Amino acid sequence: MKFKVAEDIGAPIDMVFAHMTDFTSFEADAKGRGAELRRVDNWTRASAGVEWRGAVQVRGKTRAIAARVTTLTPQDTVVVDSRVGGMDCQLEMTFVELSSTMTRVGMILELRPDTLTARLILQTLKLARGRVLQRMTGVLARQGDAIEAALRRQQRG
Repeated sequence: MKFKVAEDIGAPIDMVFAHMTDFTSFEADAKGRGAELRRVDNWTRASAGVEWRGAVQVRGKTRAIAARVTTLTPQDTVVVDSRVGGMDCQLEMTFVELSSTMTRVGMILELRPDTLTARLILQTLKLARGRVLQRMTGVLARQGDAIEAALRRQQRG
């Protein structure tokens, strides 16, 4: 199952890409939601091949999580492949420069279940597809607002 969203952000592509690949802030957000994550090999720079391991609560049960950045093409594409419990997930972010001050960020989340439990979870997500897309759009919009605010602060001095 695929979920696709896009958002236009009023900032240059290099700034948008740098913010969207600042995995430290995403790790902090996930940890704040109860996930246990650790970097494999304690990497410090985002690049293709960096990995995380850990555990996350899904429907009241702790499930193992493993994630890896498989593609990171500057100012173009980021692909993160992960496995949560019995489900393979692929998150692809694409960046398109609309003008020198406007960037479109597209996000595609593809989920592929391998177990019966994962199929049941995916079935629930299918029923709530509209809400899932709303939440994804909200996350992208909040990130865009934060980038635009940072740009305004930077321009003020």
